[in-house]
Amino acid sequence: MGKDLVSIIVPVYNVQKYLEKCIQSIRRQTYENLEIILSDDGSTDQSGAICDQYACSDSRIRVIHKENGGLSDARNAGIEIASGRYYMFVDSDDTIAPDTVKILYSAATEYHCGIAVCNMVRIYEDGTTRPFYHPTGRMVVLENQQRFETLNQPSVCNKLFLAELFEGVRFPKGRFYEDTFIYHELAYKTKKIVLTGYDGYFYLSRKESILGEPKYTDRYFDFIEAVHDRLVFLMKHDVPYYTEQAGLSLYAAITDGEKHIVETKQNAAKFRQIRQWYNEAYAFLIKSSCIGIKQKIRLILLRYFPRFHNKLF
Repeated sequence: MGKDLVSIIVPVYNVQKYLEKCIQSIRRQTYENLEIILSDDGSTDQSGAICDQYACSDSRIRVIHKENGGLSDARNAGIEIASGRYYMFVDSDDTIAPDTVKILYSAATEYHCGIAVCNMVRIYEDGTTRPFYHPTGRMVVLENQQRFETLNQPSVCNKLFLAELFEGVRFPKGRFYEDTFIYHELAYKTKKIVLTGYDGYFYLSRKESILGEPKYTDRYFDFIEAVHDRLVFLMKHDVPYYTEQAGLSLYAAITDGEKHIVETKQNAAKFRQIRQWYNEAYAFLIKSSCIGIKQKIRLILLRYFPRFHNKLF
């Protein structure tokens, strides 16, 4: 226990109000063999200075100061200098429980899993909490294709990863829903994933955060593209059941986009693109023997009678 270095990468941008609480939760981990990388993404408040202050008081902390490039770019910068055998990602306004790293590391090593997962809890600024992602309350090992069950929560922040899984994999710069773009690749590269059942990651829900902004804006097209990429990847790598699930997720995402985003001259090309993706997915899904007749009727309606479909569903 404790011999492997764990690199915890924290992208930082204008979070001076929350940053110290985040850093303190990492410093207080009962698993102490840590490399804490604070990737300051061109903050214009005191966040960069706070990072430097903590680096002076804790030799485990390394600080990057870089031009603003977005969340993906800040995480990628941290990956480039990370030297741990395992990686973990913590957003700079969130916190982790004291035993989170220890429990994730113990589970990953004991069960020989490339990814270990903890439950997520949503915490509000008034201190109240509620479950955010709670797939299990006990230790569960997902082997072979069953590991793709974790695609329903592709966040990298509640997971410990073998560093080698990121060889050739980086977060897409300048895109939203960056985790959804890559998590299926990481899940594919390991043979087993362990769910610890431990409430270890506390996601702060605040209005000014990216996730606190309205969901159905043009940035939602990034989510649709990420789900499409997942479908194409799983199909290419012959993961049949979860390929169908990815296709149904694409159907649902495009349905939401069609219903909630107003088509304009500026986003017309994006609408044409997602409709093309749906037509391609439809040709695959409609032939599946695993999809029920009611769902196939929905698929047909969206393909040939989209306005009628959107009124019904």
